[in-house]
Amino acid sequence: MTHHPESAPNLRLRPWASRLALLVAAVSAVATSQATSADLTSEPYTGRAVQLTPDAPKAQVPFVVAATATKSPDKLAEAEVTVLVSATWTPTNPEQAARPWVRATLSEGDSEFTGPEASGVLVAGQSVTFQVHDYLGRDCTLGTRCEWAPKLNLELQPGAAPGTVEVVWTATASAHVVDTSSTPKGFAVIVSEP
Repeated sequence: MTHHPESAPNLRLRPWASRLALLVAAVSAVATSQATSADLTSEPYTGRAVQLTPDAPKAQVPFVVAATATKSPDKLAEAEVTVLVSATWTPTNPEQAARPWVRATLSEGDSEFTGPEASGVLVAGQSVTFQVHDYLGRDCTLGTRCEWAPKLNLELQPGAAPGTVEVVWTATASAHVVDTSSTPKGFAVIVSEP
């Protein structure tokens, strides 16, 4: 076996070159990530119950997510919301074998476009629970208050058997401030109905 002195230093430099490449990649990732304050989560808010029937199979429930601060950081705020939906179907005929579905979607503002959706298949007399989650518009500069106006859209399967679906919903939101790692003074997140 012949030993070539010029190749030995290359073998010793290779691990250091790999380490340097990893270090540069890590520094680049940190440099391009945007600082945000810690997420603050609201108390769960249970809204008014909604009833769906084959004659009135759709309902829209507006609610409000607000982020407030006692001292303005004048920075962009971002929020997200999760709505837990619990639906109980009481068919007119208790022997009804069909199992309709109920769907929940979230939309924001006056947009006719809906966002994420979730659904559940109903069982007579039993509560079916599912959740829908959405990121809210990111165009709110937090002075002392940012407000988003999502809507929970509920829909019973068209042509469902006669009966009533009682829908109870609970929303929880979280928010943070962008371009700062500090949580603003008096920062709070609240969910309510208008």
